Amino acid sequence: MIRPAPGPRRAPMLRRRALLGAVAVGALSLAGCGRVALGGPEPYTPPPPGIDDLYRADLLAALDRAAAGSRTVQADVAAAADPAVAVTLADLVRVLPVHRTALLTGAQIEAERDSAAEASEEPTASAPPPEAPTDAASLLATLVELRDLAADAARQVSGSLARPVAAIAARTAWSVLRLRDSVDDAEVPLSPAAEDLQPRREVPAADPPSIGAESDYRASIERAQRAQWYGGYLHEVLAARTEDEVREGHLDRAELHRARAEELSRIAEEDGAPVVARQAVYAIPGGTLDEETAAQLPTLLAQELLLDHLALVGAAPFERRPLPIAAALQEAETLAPLVDAMDELPGLVVEEEPAG
Repeated sequence: MIRPAPGPRRAPMLRRRALLGAVAVGALSLAGCGRVALGGPEPYTPPPPGIDDLYRADLLAALDRAAAGSRTVQADVAAAADPAVAVTLADLVRVLPVHRTALLTGAQIEAERDSAAEASEEPTASAPPPEAPTDAASLLATLVELRDLAADAARQVSGSLARPVAAIAARTAWSVLRLRDSVDDAEVPLSPAAEDLQPRREVPAADPPSIGAESDYRASIERAQRAQWYGGYLHEVLAARTEDEVREGHLDRAELHRARAEELSRIAEEDGAPVVARQAVYAIPGGTLDEETAAQLPTLLAQELLLDHLALVGAAPFERRPLPIAAALQEAETLAPLVDAMDELPGLVVEEEPAG
């Protein structure tokens, strides 16, 4: 089970699908009417997998490859690795099984526990999944594939699944940049922009995905607008305190936040959601900025925006998800050089232990 991390945000429950069997009917003889054969029903054919199931299967396979590769690379470089690299690999070994468990249905968790119990009675060495990475460079490429697959999935799956999937995408984007510096001459493609997040798959008519409650959407998009306007103002204030490249970086961030806020406001107006207007002045934490507070603000702001946009992904209609998905990835990447640790699933807590 997945639940929200402590705070005002709620995490939707992951969806389960139940398959019902058919009851066979035998042949009967009816007196006076001759023998009437009532054959059994047609063999039961389960419905084709829905879009949630299709993406879940691909994500689980990608997570299995990444987890196996992380263990392999960790074992190979443990003796000689830079301490920062060793920390990143240890983090991946710990986090990827949590991501995998977050995607499992209740029935899948129970089945894997049963399999794990049987395996513990007769332990056997399990082979790594096909195409599992064997070095840092191929592990990095696998993580990029996982990041992009999760971002694509968040665009199309049900709202209850979109939020944890988007959290996996963002957390992986952070891990990619943390690992990148350990790979010589590594070139990591940028995370998908909003315009790149288009539907990739045809949605099966038998099992269309669902979206969240309208009230959650209205609250989430209102909160995201307010946070973006505030972010633009804070970075402008920070720009006034700095010079040269640092100042330009803050001005670029201010422009980015305000562009997002304007787009979110346009969407909110079209959808009948609350529109948050830009204020001329916003409150500064503590009233005035000392050097310590000013240094912490970019990190605190990126963390808040990451959580706000992940919540919006889970609540928004399908066509409104690209902006918050892309924004969540960008904020996670912003945090990569700023923080040495991140929650397994930002804003969510996985209550089940990793299966197996």
